[in-house]
Amino acid sequence: MHVLLFFIGILFCIWFLMPFLTKRILNPGNVTGLIFSVLLMIYGIFPRQIRQGMTAALAQPGFSRLLCALFLALLALTCLLFLINACRILSAKAHPRQACTLIVLGCKVYGTKASLMLEERMDAAIAYLRANPDSKCIVSGGKGDDEGISEAACMQQYLICHGIPKSRIFMEDRSRTTQENLLFSSAIIKKQGLDPHLALVSNEFHLYRSLCIAKKLGFSAYGIPAKTAWWLFPTYFTREILAIVNEDLGLLRPKSP
Repeated sequence: MHVLLFFIGILFCIWFLMPFLTKRILNPGNVTGLIFSVLLMIYGIFPRQIRQGMTAALAQPGFSRLLCALFLALLALTCLLFLINACRILSAKAHPRQACTLIVLGCKVYGTKASLMLEERMDAAIAYLRANPDSKCIVSGGKGDDEGISEAACMQQYLICHGIPKSRIFMEDRSRTTQENLLFSSAIIKKQGLDPHLALVSNEFHLYRSLCIAKKLGFSAYGIPAKTAWWLFPTYFTREILAIVNEDLGLLRPKSP
């Protein structure tokens, strides 16, 4: 069994390293995944020594026992939170409604070129807009310090190049977070008299949190999931779990992925 855990740790380590090795993507998601992978590998190599050490520590009275018990409790709590929030993310489902106002949530732009995940979101938006010719679209995302153009401008260009008329596209190019995506897009909806029913386009791992934010802000919305490349999914899925825990605890304001 411990040999299997060791090789699973190696596979996870490679999986979480791939975004960094191919696209120089390093975020809390793959850092957390790499730490977990290394711990799994260490346990796979030294299972007996680790079990004996934990048993000995729990048998000792005083600080050592307390420290070991706290570590095990924290480990159990971490696993529980991961499972609960993984289920929450996976529970987000699309509920199609005709002729909604589509909001495509922004994602990383490299120079003036869309990242793979942003392309995935736009491809999902194109499919919806073609199936619903009466729907309008808001592309939402500002310009980061390391981006050549705003995410909104990049998305607008991509949609137009794929046959979506410019008259159906509205740009929101100031936002830096998912909450700002929705708040600033809401102002455009009111100004332009667009349908207040929203369809949010994002990668499937991001939909749950996006819909929760929309609900808190009082918006009627459903999600349109964009598929995520298999080699990016575990990194961003883990990152999203951390973001949900962060928002539940009211800590740092997470940025859009």
